Amino acid sequence: MKIKLTNTLTIIAILMIAQISIAQKLVILHTNDMHSMLTGFGPELSYTPMSINDDKTIGGFARLATLLKEEKAKLPNSTLIVDAGDFLMGTIFHAGEQDNGFQIPLMKKMGYDVITLGNHEFDYGPEALAGIINSSIKTGKIPEIVSSNFIFSETSTDDDELEKLFKKEVVKKYTIIEKNGLKIGIIGIMGEDADEVAPGAKPVTFDKQIKTVKKLTNQLKNEDKVDLVICISHSGFYPDEKKGGYKGEDIKLAEKVKNLDVIISGHTHVKTEKAIKINNTIIVQTGAYAKNLGRLELNVENKKVKSFIFSLIPVDDKVMGDADVDKLINDYKEIVSNKFFSPLGLSFLKPIAETNFNVNRNSFITKKAGKVGQFVTDAMKFYIDKHSDDIDFAIEASGTIRESILKGEITPADIFRVSPLGVGTDDVPGYALAKLYLTGKEIKGLMEVIVKTQGGVGTDSYLNYSGVKIDVDMDGGFLKKVQKVYLDGKEIDISKNNEKLYSLAASTYILGFIGRIKKMTLGLIKVTPKDAKGNEITDMKKQIIDFDKSKEGIQEGKIWIALIEYLESFEDTNGNGLPEMPERYKQ
Repeated sequence: MKIKLTNTLTIIAILMIAQISIAQKLVILHTNDMHSMLTGFGPELSYTPMSINDDKTIGGFARLATLLKEEKAKLPNSTLIVDAGDFLMGTIFHAGEQDNGFQIPLMKKMGYDVITLGNHEFDYGPEALAGIINSSIKTGKIPEIVSSNFIFSETSTDDDELEKLFKKEVVKKYTIIEKNGLKIGIIGIMGEDADEVAPGAKPVTFDKQIKTVKKLTNQLKNEDKVDLVICISHSGFYPDEKKGGYKGEDIKLAEKVKNLDVIISGHTHVKTEKAIKINNTIIVQTGAYAKNLGRLELNVENKKVKSFIFSLIPVDDKVMGDADVDKLINDYKEIVSNKFFSPLGLSFLKPIAETNFNVNRNSFITKKAGKVGQFVTDAMKFYIDKHSDDIDFAIEASGTIRESILKGEITPADIFRVSPLGVGTDDVPGYALAKLYLTGKEIKGLMEVIVKTQGGVGTDSYLNYSGVKIDVDMDGGFLKKVQKVYLDGKEIDISKNNEKLYSLAASTYILGFIGRIKKMTLGLIKVTPKDAKGNEITDMKKQIIDFDKSKEGIQEGKIWIALIEYLESFEDTNGNGLPEMPERYKQ
């Protein structure tokens, strides 16, 4: 009996040791939608990353680098660092990426293991994205890039350079990484909404994310025998205001895909104060602009997440910046300033104007309309009227207006962030301004769509306009609310009998969506973009406005340059040499 008891105790001890040995910890540090905010979210002149407690700027890569280093030092073999896409595009820094390949290698230096691609990585097109990645490889080591649902064109050559990077596995459908003895499969996904707002990605298309993730999760779990599957998803989700909780693509993804352990979400700029748990899937997102660093700590036993702790770590001026990262950014700042601002007689940090109040963009969170959209469209009309033929009115969607104008001295770098997206046919960043023509009836239809979108103040489709006034009866029926339309203060005939054409200006990006109004209104409103002679437009590039007809070729205009010229036209009321933002743009 004594021998049997001893053997039993030995077996129990062995089993207990075995049980302890398979309890493992993984810490995931994550960001999303950083949009090249290398110097943080705030006025450029107030950012002081190498000192603490003396500025209000949130974020900044020097501070983020410090936090990543400190957090990884706590559990160096158990820490995974990832980004969920849209790490590029949003400041003047991104404009130099094709030549310099700066940010992606910088992220590797900061500790990033794996990143995925968002819609804004495609703003300059797939060939330019390939150029950015190739330039980055020449600069230094880069994180692993995973993008799982890409579909390349079999007929077009416009995506061939990017496809080569997939064939070389510089960009992968998935990757497997080991941390603390855990075998981790990582998938990267472009969501449906992200796909819809990425016209620059063509001819690249994207397979359905649920189908793709389900297939790869099964493969990773059953064939590759990974312990965990993490999806870095540029799809997102939103608060469900009616039912509570959250709704959206990543919520559906967690509901539909079994064996998916974690979704690191992006695209929708939503901050999760607490992690979301759907079935056995944990979903987290940090907001945007590297204002916060996400930290998700998993306790894993027998290939299952038994418990987790989630927190958001503020990236603010309580954090001393990393000196090496700060120096690299300052050196790069000089490069982009010389290339893009110097030809206009500007510099990165030299003030061009000032404001004693914030000019805010529309808020998704509070549902309040800001004034910056009005400022942008007023500037567009001013700029076009100054340099080209007068236009009747201008529009711009909130989705392309990325920043508020914050109180204090305003630099060119601050203004560029307001309208930073896209590229034209020249070497100057920003979508080109273009002009098309509509009838009075079509303008009325467009205004009906504008009225319809005004309820979604925080949405990307909210339209801002200048030069047009409308009388609205909110008790009118569906798409029957606009009663009168005024251009230049005069009422125009909005009946089908009026064949006169009126001019509308916007970025080429926004004008490319005008023809989709029929679909948006279930076929009730049709708007056909036309040229000055009334011919239907088939190529929006032919409508780009020439801002200097004395020079050969088309001299494109950009919204961010319009904003600068508009600011410079204001009065210097206090005699300090800086024009001041007029009170009419105060909230």
